[in-house]
Amino acid sequence: MESDLSLINKIKTENNSDSLSELIERHSGVYQYVVDKFSKSPNAIIDRDFFLEDKQFVIYESALQYDPSKNTKFSTFLANKTRWKCLNAISKDKKYKPVSLEVLKDIKNDQNSLDNPSNFALAAEAIDIFNKMLDNEEDERIKKIIDIRYNTSNNKLTPWRKAAEELGLSIQWVITIHNRFINKVKKQIQKDYV
Repeated sequence: MESDLSLINKIKTENNSDSLSELIERHSGVYQYVVDKFSKSPNAIIDRDFFLEDKQFVIYESALQYDPSKNTKFSTFLANKTRWKCLNAISKDKKYKPVSLEVLKDIKNDQNSLDNPSNFALAAEAIDIFNKMLDNEEDERIKKIIDIRYNTSNNKLTPWRKAAEELGLSIQWVITIHNRFINKVKKQIQKDYV
């Protein structure tokens, strides 16, 4: 039986597909074990099937990047690379979930989004008040400011400067218009629920 190092050298120098197949057969279990650790918990946000489809490529890529002078086994290197891949996917998922005002409008239909039913009801009613007040607002600049500021795909607030440039107003005036509307919404919520 050939050693992992010998198989890896053949893959690197000759692009030997038989060596790659043998390496994949030997180390698929390590890859699957690490993916399962990240995908089998009840709160998992990574798709196990997606990662398992990528298994052969990750093992091939790991073989090309493996450096035996670092005094680690290939299986350890592969496990670390797989762990990094899973953690990276989780991090990207948390950072870049797109959120829009439409999601806020639909939140009351998603009963699973909040654990406590009374909290859910209050949140849904507050969102309803916000949306009704926004729809009924006569100043179109408010709608544009809210849309520009919060309706982003990267889950980050758009800088005030960009809203000001799009509307042809000063940054301070955009902030003032925004805060007036938010305060009006807060007063209405307090009036209705306090």
